[in-house]
Amino acid sequence: MNSSPRGWLILAAAIHITLTLAIFLAGHFQLLPALIDVYGTIGRGSAAPTDATVYRNVASDLAVALQTNGLSSWLAIKAPLHCRFLSLLFAGIGRLLGHNILAAEPLNLSYYLAILVCVYLLGSQLFDARAGFIAAIVTGVWPSFLLVSTQFLRDSLSVLCLLALLLLLTMLLTRELRPRTGLAIGLAGAALLTLFWLLRGNLWNIVILAVAITIMLLAWRTIRARRFLTGNAIAIALVLLTMLIVPPRLESTTLAGHRVPVTPLAIPSSTQPAPAEGVITRTIKQIGERRAGFSSYHARESDIDDAVRFTTFGDIVRFVPRATVIGFGAPFPRMWFQRGTFGLGARLLSGAEMIAMYFLYVAAFACAWRNRRRLELWLLFLVATIGAIALGLVVVNAGALYRLRYGFWIMFIVMAGETIAPLVHFTVSRTKATKSRMSSSVVSKDVMNRHSYVSSSQT
Repeated sequence: MNSSPRGWLILAAAIHITLTLAIFLAGHFQLLPALIDVYGTIGRGSAAPTDATVYRNVASDLAVALQTNGLSSWLAIKAPLHCRFLSLLFAGIGRLLGHNILAAEPLNLSYYLAILVCVYLLGSQLFDARAGFIAAIVTGVWPSFLLVSTQFLRDSLSVLCLLALLLLLTMLLTRELRPRTGLAIGLAGAALLTLFWLLRGNLWNIVILAVAITIMLLAWRTIRARRFLTGNAIAIALVLLTMLIVPPRLESTTLAGHRVPVTPLAIPSSTQPAPAEGVITRTIKQIGERRAGFSSYHARESDIDDAVRFTTFGDIVRFVPRATVIGFGAPFPRMWFQRGTFGLGARLLSGAEMIAMYFLYVAAFACAWRNRRRLELWLLFLVATIGAIALGLVVVNAGALYRLRYGFWIMFIVMAGETIAPLVHFTVSRTKATKSRMSSSVVSKDVMNRHSYVSSSQT
């Protein structure tokens, strides 16, 4: 724990690079032909192309267009933003390495390390460096997250944006910012919001939730402080302005490059305000459509309650308890030992991770209870909790739920780090004390043996 943070980041980078190289070699030499293709994409044996496969193909097409027809052709192709980033690598080092996960590793490694830094800073901001360090270690070695971070997916970048945004919003609740600092944080928050919208417009309601909670908590903090926090107000105003302006003006692309519709919970256009009844109706319709979309997911053996449909607001309210169980606990134990799309090994891994996560939930809720008077902790706790429940409400497929939930899991891990850190410190201290006593005992025996030898020699 006392080692240099740079040393730990180098170790994390070495682990990530080694894993990426191992996956690529397994695919290149067809050691697991049913699971990994020659590009290092996991999921070859699935019934339909996985998201990673589709993204790789899109990025490869973009790279070819850039190399053959120039920048104008590259810009003319509609594609997800992270595929554009990948295509630049494919057009560069991809000429030498090929359009595979090795060529994508510079980006994937950067996202992975940046996430660990964000986790550490978030834990340090909320609690202390020790808690942040524990949370970063747990996140860094989480098996399925490590595997996902090596693929051609947008998950790592979108999780990074969400965590970085929460870090900035937490700073608004824990610090009194100068106007210049508030302006800088507001601009950074605006950039993160824009990037998140372009990456994950279908989770935009989570951003709305986080900003709304921050505004309420910041207002309460201002009332308690009995003074206006100018820098904090500037920052949250810029974030709110960006949240209102970006969705109507920028396209958020999906796999095929289609626009993701503006979420019904987003603030309507000032030129045509929507009545409250219209917003509720559209919300119910959107939840139903998204749930139906996941019901048609290719990995049907992972579906949970796929027959459930929402037609009224009452249907949604009645399903919330079940959605809470799904959002926090799926996949359930009965699924851990069933062969899925990626084989039995993936299911067993998910079971092991769920068992670990159940303990981390307990630690996180214990942390929330101990720190229930702290405003900034309520931001993290509410976003993580409501986000998990919302996913349980909408996402039918357990595999898709697993990937979408990483950001919220990491938030719980940050809170759990505060509970775990003293236990780890106590264990390490006990171990060091035991070793010290054993060392002292050995030295004492050595001294006694020498003294006995000298005495016998004199005799």
